[in-house]
Amino acid sequence: MTQLFDELKVFIKVYEQRNFTKAAELLFISQPTLSTKIKQLERQLATTFFIRKGPKSLVPTDAAHTFYQYALRTLDEYEHTLAQMHGTKRIRCHIGCSNTIAVHYFPKIFPQLVAKFPHIDFMLSLANSAKVTEGVAQHQLDIGLIEKPLDTHPLQKINLCNDELVLAGDLASPYWLMREKQSGVHFFNELYISEQNIHAHLIDTNSNEIITALLQQGFGKTILSHVSLPQGIPFKRLSTRYHRQLFLINRADQDDINDVTAEISTLFQQ
Repeated sequence: MTQLFDELKVFIKVYEQRNFTKAAELLFISQPTLSTKIKQLERQLATTFFIRKGPKSLVPTDAAHTFYQYALRTLDEYEHTLAQMHGTKRIRCHIGCSNTIAVHYFPKIFPQLVAKFPHIDFMLSLANSAKVTEGVAQHQLDIGLIEKPLDTHPLQKINLCNDELVLAGDLASPYWLMREKQSGVHFFNELYISEQNIHAHLIDTNSNEIITALLQQGFGKTILSHVSLPQGIPFKRLSTRYHRQLFLINRADQDDINDVTAEISTLFQQ
């Protein structure tokens, strides 16, 4: 049994990394050992999981896509069963939030959430919307709170609330402060620049904190959430086209945290 779960963990890491060398490094095993485990699993199941494309790149087969979901569910159920066998009754819930939600929305409801579910051990992480979605899909996160309207199928998605975006900073500045493409607000910055036919000098960053600090120094401009804008920074309100939805995402098979997702949705809408 232990060997099977070891092989499942190896398969998951190779599938996610698409690279034997990287997967072996992350698992702290040699590449030949990792390759052997994958070959053993393929022989047991009479299938092929990966096709080599060049010296380093792997392409998963349809069988790998199907088996990946099975492997994630099996490991989740195994860990849950072990916890029950050893008398661990507490539930762990790992929530990933994109930037604006993490800093300006979630802290307002989190104390109520903890009070409502004292038997749950919460963990919190910050990442952009794409990374949060990936984390939920790969069972690294239990719940995701995101700001970007991504295609999250087959994950469940719940609308939480509206978030108003504004144009802020020195509106005459030639410098445009731009979040990375995977962030929720990047699309709206690109949309405004295109609509207004602006030829801006773009400065890329992956941090809202850097952007707001520069705006406070009177440098540059950008579109960002109104709730994240420090006092004293000039801004211009925009049309409702620049109001975005905030979303909760989770997997359909998470019966033990359904009450948590329902409570988060309720608290956001109060």
